[in-house]
Amino acid sequence: MGRRFQAAALFAFALSVCAIVAAQVRVDVRLVNVIVTVTDSHGRYIPNLTENDFIVEEDGKTQHISHFSQDRNVPVSVGILLDTSGSMDRKIRTAVDAVDRFVQRIHQDDEFFLMTFSGRPVLRQDFTNDREKLSDSLRRIIPTGGTTLYDAMAEGVRKIADSSHAKRAILLITDGQDTASVSRLEDVLERIRISDLVIYPIGISPLTYAKGSDRNAWGWPLPGLIRGKTGIQNKRDQVDMTVLRAFAENSGGRAFLLGETLIGRGGQIEKILSVIAEELRSQYTLGYYPPRADDGLYHSIRIRTRAGDAVRARHGYLARSS
Repeated sequence: MGRRFQAAALFAFALSVCAIVAAQVRVDVRLVNVIVTVTDSHGRYIPNLTENDFIVEEDGKTQHISHFSQDRNVPVSVGILLDTSGSMDRKIRTAVDAVDRFVQRIHQDDEFFLMTFSGRPVLRQDFTNDREKLSDSLRRIIPTGGTTLYDAMAEGVRKIADSSHAKRAILLITDGQDTASVSRLEDVLERIRISDLVIYPIGISPLTYAKGSDRNAWGWPLPGLIRGKTGIQNKRDQVDMTVLRAFAENSGGRAFLLGETLIGRGGQIEKILSVIAEELRSQYTLGYYPPRADDGLYHSIRIRTRAGDAVRARHGYLARSS
């Protein structure tokens, strides 16, 4: 009887050790978090879904959802990247006013940083939830110089990693394409892929037929020479929607194209910012433990609902190297 008891005790101890080791191993595995936006056929956000409504696949294989949440009050950390190059001179006040009102409407626990870029990225305001402090920083902006778009995005992604909140987003407003960055686009996109954030670029174009609606959110490749409201424009003066779409698609965000002639008419940029604010409150966060968390390779992610709704999320991630 004593031997049986000892054997049982030893077996129980072994099981507990295995459980502890398994738990320790589990903690060491990197959880992949994905921010997901779900809409119906009319573009309306779909609320009140559960984890059982979603299917998550990595490299074509279904994954177990270990973390799931949707909370309209979850705090968000937002990085604001604002193009202050010389070409923004006539648009900057409208953009600043719209961003200021956007910040005033956001949840009181949200935090923001403000970074401007022309000749180089400059952090104008570190993370804060003090709206007045951020407003003051916005009012001091003066447009001048070239466009270091890639450098600004690289610095913005690096900065957002210091946020207080797990949910992170970057709002980018620009009217041009990169002219002076040290960073390479490929490196910036790779940095985005390994980061848990969503990016919302707003491109301002001189095209007279551009709209500020979601129908044009994914834009068009711009030709070398296009006719704007002031005649023939050189390609280097145009917003690069191909790059802005790449920023959005690699993060599960959404890119918008706004016609320059519409920026001050009818609050078009404010409408776009309102859409972004609502989207941030309507998203789901799904997390899973990947089978190969530290192989240093890119892994595709596909997320869908069992009902076949429209789903927007990042397309994959770059695993960290062991």
